[in-house]
Amino acid sequence: MLDAIMLDENSCKIHLQESKKLLRPGKSQNSQMCIEFSDLCYSVRRNRKETETKILRNVTGHFESGKLTVIIGPSGAGKTTLLKVVLDERLTDVKGIVTINGVERDRGMVRKHVRYVPQQFDLLPFLTTRETLYIAARLKLVNQDEQVIRLIVNDIAKSLSLSNCLGTLANKLSGGERKRLSIGVELIAKPSVLLLDEPTSGLDSAVSNQLINMLHGMARENCTVVCVIHQPSRQMISLFDDIMVLNQGRSMYCGPKSEILNTYSIAGFTCPSFYNTAEFVLEVITEQRGGDLENLYKICRDEYENSRSRNRPNENESTDSKQKCETGDIDTSTNSIISKKSTWQQQKILFLRSLICIKRDITLTNLKFAAHVANGLFFGAVFYNFGDDADVQKVMSNTAYLFLSVVFLFYINSLPAILMFPTEATVFLQEYLNNWYSLRAYYSVKILTDLPLQILCASSFLFIPYYMTGQPMEYIRILQMWTVGLLTTIFGQTAGILIGAAFGTKSGLFLIPAVSTPLALFAGFFLKFKDIPAYLQPLSTVSFYRYSFEGMMQAVYLNRSQLSCSEIYCFFSSPNKILSMMDMPTIPFYVILIVLSSWILCLHIITYAVLCWKIYFARK
Repeated sequence: MLDAIMLDENSCKIHLQESKKLLRPGKSQNSQMCIEFSDLCYSVRRNRKETETKILRNVTGHFESGKLTVIIGPSGAGKTTLLKVVLDERLTDVKGIVTINGVERDRGMVRKHVRYVPQQFDLLPFLTTRETLYIAARLKLVNQDEQVIRLIVNDIAKSLSLSNCLGTLANKLSGGERKRLSIGVELIAKPSVLLLDEPTSGLDSAVSNQLINMLHGMARENCTVVCVIHQPSRQMISLFDDIMVLNQGRSMYCGPKSEILNTYSIAGFTCPSFYNTAEFVLEVITEQRGGDLENLYKICRDEYENSRSRNRPNENESTDSKQKCETGDIDTSTNSIISKKSTWQQQKILFLRSLICIKRDITLTNLKFAAHVANGLFFGAVFYNFGDDADVQKVMSNTAYLFLSVVFLFYINSLPAILMFPTEATVFLQEYLNNWYSLRAYYSVKILTDLPLQILCASSFLFIPYYMTGQPMEYIRILQMWTVGLLTTIFGQTAGILIGAAFGTKSGLFLIPAVSTPLALFAGFFLKFKDIPAYLQPLSTVSFYRYSFEGMMQAVYLNRSQLSCSEIYCFFSSPNKILSMMDMPTIPFYVILIVLSSWILCLHIITYAVLCWKIYFARK
């Protein structure tokens, strides 16, 4: 669908000089963002009994605009944590100061200008590489025509060696291709600050060097680029401008790459000729070369302070920088191209993406539809022609069919939602935190795109057995039955989304039957309402089973003519007697619809609140 409307690279009749001008905006002094941090401390405590584990200990350093910075260190040194603190994701118990252009950062500034690519970046499995890049560009770029967006997509794909897999689904990509694609979607917007955690993991040396070369080019365009890399090669390390070394949460060096060996030499650590700088530094800080690391730490700290005092701008320049930052002049040239899309624009793009995913996810869609049809036929065969028979056993069987229909519609829609939504929520959190779109746009599109399949599946299950079981063929009754069944379907899926979002897949699969099964006891099928103990009456009031089951009973039996009877006398010839036996009706039919609709609305509000909480927690 999307591939058909996209032009090939060869069909774009734009001169190379002009495309470069479009894709690579010129340098702008206002787009420079220098990040400085001083005495950052961060500790975690897994539980109350354990002592605090210090992740960062008085880390001081800076990331300069126009330079490519690498952070190296052994596993557990605090490299990823430092990126997240700079990103303003971890706010609890963080001590220290982080400034941008000399002004203490605020969340709005960080969200607008900083992009973060984590080690594990989840992608929607049913989008191709081209579609993933294209939709990311549509969401990020404003006031750009289709031709420019396609040029940007092709340029990013070529830079990351993804041109040969533009038509491949994300779930069919190799690990390295997925990694490059996850980086590519964040490169589209030309961010002022780009933080990457292990961008070269899973890539071969040639592609790794190509990626670092591209990041080096981005840095030359006034982008602040920071990469966490465990052990860069000699060729790779030559492309970095600055280097930061972390060990056990402490900064063992921060500054120009060209000065690190001199600083370590002062502390008594001499690097052999033609030796990989990164390997030598890692051997030193992991005590493979002996020496006094405490003395090295002090020397590196002193050298950093002396270097920053020599290079610190004068008072007038500092004041000008602060005024620019406070008045929002940062990245003016970029903001002319990249700005916030309206909710309606976001919804249109997300709606297109959702339709593509639904169309491609043939297995789940077909299975869901087939399950509804197959069970509809099975219910119709088991309860065949029971709907108009006044025989006692057949009346009881018909009420059982109505109750089981409610149970089936709830479970068949809630359980798949629990399985699928946590994955979607992970992708949503990544994209939201990188400022792709708003929660309102995402959640509204989620509700709307699910609705057609819900209507199709519910209708196929309800209409088939309704006809086969011999229920009254009156339009108003069919409409009432369908309305109650559809509301039950929507309620089930919404409940599954809520439980999946709040508790995850494993806990959700346990909680749904654990919570909903006891509520089925108060539906009016197993126990009459008058037989329920007074202290349990509130559970009957809140049981959605009660309203769905009673709604179907009223649709089939309320104000209906006599049932057919093959005997001399049938006690249940009058439908009113059947309802009386079930203690129904207890409330009018329209109230049932209002209650079910209110339940669905409440669940959506709670789900929205849960996603807001997850966003807040992810930032912390």
